[in-house]
Amino acid sequence: MRKILIFIVLCIVVMSASAQKQQIVMATILDGDTIPYTILPTTIIQGYACPLSAKELKAYRKLINNVKKTYPYAKEAGKLLNAYSAKLATAQNDSQRKKYMKQAEKDIKERFGSKLERLTKSQGKILLKLVDRETGSDSYNLLKDLRGSFRATFYQTIGKLFGYNLKVKYDPQNNTEDRVIERIIAAIEAKKI
Repeated sequence: MRKILIFIVLCIVVMSASAQKQQIVMATILDGDTIPYTILPTTIIQGYACPLSAKELKAYRKLINNVKKTYPYAKEAGKLLNAYSAKLATAQNDSQRKKYMKQAEKDIKERFGSKLERLTKSQGKILLKLVDRETGSDSYNLLKDLRGSFRATFYQTIGKLFGYNLKVKYDPQNNTEDRVIERIIAAIEAKKI
């Protein structure tokens, strides 16, 4: 009797141990087949960055500094354009429109005039691209819309003499420098640099 009792207890222990090993598995049934699935933790995939030479690293750091210096101006330009566009939409005639434009030009000169004059040539080129990024329109078309085609053509001609192109577009899909600028902006907004 004692052996039977030990056998029964042993069977109960083995059965309870095997019952504990069973798991609940999430699955879906597709065409009669049961396909198990699980939820994986979120993973960030980053591309491989090859090491930069000393010259490339210096140019990259310069680009970072230039973007950090010009990006706030471009963001502010986007905000101002939205504000002035709303005002211009309410203008009832050309004289009122000119009045708004003169006020806008005066405000911009007061806020940024001396700071923008101290930008380097490379910072100016980056600013033109970032203005296009923030406003959705290149600087030439902005000038053309706000000040007229004669004034826009005049500034484009003067800009060309000094190495600027007001018609430059920001295109991170096809332009390598713009793609790097986009990464730098993402790092700035994430407060990583």
